[in-house]
Amino acid sequence: MSPKDKNSASTSSGGNRSPHHNLKNIPAEWSEPVTPLERTLVPKFAARAYHLPGNSSLCADWLQYMLNNHPVIGICCHHRLHPLKTRQRCIILLGSFAFGVAITNICYLWFISTGRDAEQEVFSIDLNAQESAHYSVTAGLVMLVTVGSGIHTIFDRFVWSVSACRCCRAGGTFESNSINSPNRSRWQDFGTYLVVLLVALVIAAASFIVIVRAKMDGEGQTEIPYIQDNNTTLTDIVDSVKDFTLDDFSFMKAYCIEFAVSLFVYYPFFDTVLFSGVLGCFRLPLLGGRPYEVRKEEKKNNGKSGTRRVSALEMA
Repeated sequence: MSPKDKNSASTSSGGNRSPHHNLKNIPAEWSEPVTPLERTLVPKFAARAYHLPGNSSLCADWLQYMLNNHPVIGICCHHRLHPLKTRQRCIILLGSFAFGVAITNICYLWFISTGRDAEQEVFSIDLNAQESAHYSVTAGLVMLVTVGSGIHTIFDRFVWSVSACRCCRAGGTFESNSINSPNRSRWQDFGTYLVVLLVALVIAAASFIVIVRAKMDGEGQTEIPYIQDNNTTLTDIVDSVKDFTLDDFSFMKAYCIEFAVSLFVYYPFFDTVLFSGVLGCFRLPLLGGRPYEVRKEEKKNNGKSGTRRVSALEMA
């Protein structure tokens, strides 16, 4: 047989092989084909969907939503097909904590730099009970609840979306269907690497702001070091760390308590309100909650009422 015939025979015998059969050392998960279940669930999980296809129970949808999206509970209880795994969720939680520390102290420093009184009363609430109670709402609290919480929420959702990278996952716009494609996992992990870099920068910024705040509280300064006080250099700020005591970081204890309360009290409450759809009259796209998504699924499956729909979680 001539060399030309051998090459022809070799080509014909390998005609059924994958176009990437000559690639070596490819992780096993890259060579696994994407299943229909993944194409159904993964985009829903990445989008923080209130409703999963086929679920007819309100309680089942609420439970899956909390288990898959809660910042702490989701670390251990998320679905096996969820694009955000345990390590990614820990990074996101750490970034959220650091960003909260940064934005809280930035608001505090803003009041100092502008000469405004953070303790100034904006309005008060008087309760006529057996013992009269007077609750005062200060300008600092209003600043944190509105501007601070709003920016914090935007940061959390942005980091979640980038890390989940919905468009590159199964069922996404840029999903790679090629078996053994090296680009498949590479693009899926791009968002994770970007989030790690972003969280590292946030932690560095939060650490610097905390040191500045501790230095001001410890020395009773009314000017922000290095920003308003030009006589203070970065070296002076870093060198002052060794002189700090735990009392200088007392504001961090208060923030840790606030963060824990927000995770286990405020988060379940407000997300349940969003889940119910009451804010969007059950019909608006972003605020319609589960009722809107159920109605959207029913329209999509219109004409298939004779076919029993199996819950996606049952298929898993």
